[in-house]
Amino acid sequence: MNLNEIYEKEKIINAHFRKKYNYESEEVFNKQVLELLCELSEFAYETKCFKYWKDEKPSSPEITIPEFADCLMITLCFCDLANIDEIKIENINEKDMVKLFIETNIIASSLTMNLEKEKLLKILSNLVAISKLLDYSEEEFNKHCMEKMNKTLKMISK
Repeated sequence: MNLNEIYEKEKIINAHFRKKYNYESEEVFNKQVLELLCELSEFAYETKCFKYWKDEKPSSPEITIPEFADCLMITLCFCDLANIDEIKIENINEKDMVKLFIETNIIASSLTMNLEKEKLLKILSNLVAISKLLDYSEEEFNKHCMEKMNKTLKMISK
């Protein structure tokens, strides 16, 4: 998956949102953090990874990948706000999806205290690790991300 290519398109979307909304506002920023936390929860819900009382498989990729894409895009929005030039993902060896989601939520919650490059890249790295555990193909992922971004661009361009 080419995160830098997706990131460049996300910057275009953010430019539209900046014209319409005050990204400097603490209220807007806090709502963006809450949005990320909600999207992470929706993604975790669809993976079913926390359901220890059931032996249930994750929802289909048609359902989980768009949730993943939502998490990725809001995180890339924060990367743009933090003026990160290039996305560099670290290789995460953790195989426990629950631990990855918990760590990602903790980091996302701390964004209200300070928006740091290291935190954002860790969130992205964890998301990529989760996507690998779910065996997403690069083609599936890119297709869903681009569809979602194109839909958002159409919506905000009206």
